[in-house]
Amino acid sequence: MKLRAIPPARRPLAAAISLAMASSLTSMAAFAEDEVASDEQESNYVAVEEITVTATKREMDMQDLPQSIQAFTTEQIEKLGFKNMQDYLKAIPSMSAVAETPGRNEVVFRGISTGTGEWRTDSSAAVYLDEIPMTSPTQQVDPRMVDIQRVEALPGPQGTLFGSSSQSGALRIITNKPDHSGTYGSVKVDATSVKEGETGHTAEAWLNLPLVTDTLSVRLVAYDTKSAGYIDNVEGKNVFTDELNSDVVEEDFNDWYQSGARISALWTINEDWDAELMVMQQSQRSTGDWKSDPAEGDLEIVRFFKDERTDDWWAAGLTFKGDLGFAELTMTSSFLDREVYYEFDNSLDAQIRAKRVQDGEFGYYSTWYDTAFQDEQRVNDQTGKRVSQEIRLASMGDSRLQWMAGAFYEETDDFWDWYWRVENYTETPSWQYVNYWYDVPETNDYYGEVYNAKTTQTAVFGEMSYDLTEKLVAGVGARWFEYDRDRSEQKFWPRGYYLPLDIFQGVDSDTVYKLSLNYHIDDDRMVYATYSEGFRLGGANSQIRRESVLPEEYGADKLLNHEIGLKSQWLDNSLQLNLSAYLMKWEDMQRNIGDPYFWEVSGHVNAGDAEATGIEATMTYQMTENFKLEGSYARSSSKILDDFYLSDAAPEIDPSQDWLIASKGQGLALAPPSKWWLGAEYSVPELFGDIGGWIRYDHSWTEAMNHDWWNAQWGRPLIKDRKEASLTAGLWQENSWTATLSVYNLWDDRNAGWIDSGYDWRFGSNGTWSDVGRYVNMPSYNRPREVVLSFKKDFNFR
Repeated sequence: MKLRAIPPARRPLAAAISLAMASSLTSMAAFAEDEVASDEQESNYVAVEEITVTATKREMDMQDLPQSIQAFTTEQIEKLGFKNMQDYLKAIPSMSAVAETPGRNEVVFRGISTGTGEWRTDSSAAVYLDEIPMTSPTQQVDPRMVDIQRVEALPGPQGTLFGSSSQSGALRIITNKPDHSGTYGSVKVDATSVKEGETGHTAEAWLNLPLVTDTLSVRLVAYDTKSAGYIDNVEGKNVFTDELNSDVVEEDFNDWYQSGARISALWTINEDWDAELMVMQQSQRSTGDWKSDPAEGDLEIVRFFKDERTDDWWAAGLTFKGDLGFAELTMTSSFLDREVYYEFDNSLDAQIRAKRVQDGEFGYYSTWYDTAFQDEQRVNDQTGKRVSQEIRLASMGDSRLQWMAGAFYEETDDFWDWYWRVENYTETPSWQYVNYWYDVPETNDYYGEVYNAKTTQTAVFGEMSYDLTEKLVAGVGARWFEYDRDRSEQKFWPRGYYLPLDIFQGVDSDTVYKLSLNYHIDDDRMVYATYSEGFRLGGANSQIRRESVLPEEYGADKLLNHEIGLKSQWLDNSLQLNLSAYLMKWEDMQRNIGDPYFWEVSGHVNAGDAEATGIEATMTYQMTENFKLEGSYARSSSKILDDFYLSDAAPEIDPSQDWLIASKGQGLALAPPSKWWLGAEYSVPELFGDIGGWIRYDHSWTEAMNHDWWNAQWGRPLIKDRKEASLTAGLWQENSWTATLSVYNLWDDRNAGWIDSGYDWRFGSNGTWSDVGRYVNMPSYNRPREVVLSFKKDFNFR
């Protein structure tokens, strides 16, 4: 069943697509035939569906791929209710993530992470939309799951094919492509209600439309959604003053809006050449704070400013494919343009700073810090651009030797202007002091930084496999890469009084490898052994502040993966069971740290080695024609191999300023020791005549984990065990309509996706002002129980 919906689009591209789909569907409905052949094969057997993936940049049966992989098809995505990253995260055992607010996901595979807050450090996991690299540190782009063909999760290093930032794994979102077979599409609308929250809605649509018979077709997608808020901003006082937040008190103030559109075009130039173009635009806006303060009550917090975050991006990809006879040539070009802007409440930090001034903690510099308990916001205006080009040749035919070779170029540009905005700053003692000495222009921008970074990467890569026998296949791969980083940072305090410009530049190159051996026991079972390497680019630290003790350069860090596994099908292919076990060594881990002598200087060091071991399992069991079980399980363990002090990277440091960066035996952050998911589905194709029905229950569980490096170092698993269940029931008439009732977070569990423990040092039980009793370990919870009623209408004119 293929379905989606027309939204009240807000952007020009979305509006154009919505209008085109609405007019096309309306005009063609009058000529639709009374009976349309089913797209789906009748359920007269119980074999598990074969899934074709493109994880190796060529089409392969998932069961023939000698590496761990998990994939979800269009039907699974719809029935499981996957809409965004936090949804499918629950069903992928090797993947973990934290999210302070929607759209700020930090994705990790197999626990290879130094934790949240590493804004300047490259991500260890890559995210792709079709052929478009979308990776971003700590703020991964999160396309909404509308008309998606497949989601592929590739745990373990993917460096030979996917390059930098696929160090721990890669997440690939594959859209449905246009086809020339005919005109068809879908419209979907739903209404939602959240316990202890408000209501929301969704409208989605897609349309496949041939324009020139067997030559040119387009696929149009559009959507608009509001996710209901459930956090109450309750009335309360400032911590150290009598100021009330009465003017911003609001129930359910954390809303989330998404809208977007996608247009894809397929041009069959001739029988040997195709061209595909995809353009997608998405806008999202979140309001309010997504954390709760346990001291205030369940799903409540006291804030003096209503947070707002916007995240707008558009991406384009152009792919040419040609049959050269001996090989297939693929040429891809892509572009991503993203702008993130937010204003978050920072009044609590301002209160703490002013109180510290009163207590004399800043000594001689107290006046500079004295902003007189004024309200404050944290503001960021951030842009990112990414251009990439790739060309590759892949062998064709049934030869025992299969090969692929390619070249890759990428250029990224990142900018942010991040600052604290103090209301009425020019009326504070801080402003009077700074202006007296430095004569700076009037401003409310108290402290901040301007960041510019440009990275270019060039690579050549290749993989090949050879059938040693009818059952034994050997593979090898390599990727050589060279990078050039150029980064600058300039801090101000306040704006107009600028600290010295820091410039970071560096060029380096390296090579990563992959080896594999797989043995087909029979047509249904294969065992494999794989060695693979992943990497993140290195770089240089400050070239201006020579008095800094941080090293001038830091190298690439590598992940060396040793993996064995089983791909198998049993019971006449009704049971699919895949297992893998791995041992990984993380060499020269990159950490972003500050200079102990100069607070305004930060940089990177290679902070020693770590090791991770684990097992992963996925299962699909079509027990009967009507009943199916699905599940996944992962268990892992990670540890730092040796103590690492700053002096190990900077030998000239004064011993009194030295500190322990990593502790021997310390576990990694974002690395849950175990995780599982289980789903059960019962369907009846002819429940009432030609109307079918199904009911499905899913349950996921994730063991407690650390969300940042420091809590991992001191053994504090702040994010507790997380469990969540969903129940879905639906009715459908083939190629006509589907009605669904879904209950997500069925048991109304409170699961923290992130915890703000940044104020424990002041307000915690051992803090300076422990009597405050607020703002300690504030969790960002998942959505409470949500009931969703959906209706989808199919159109098929083939």
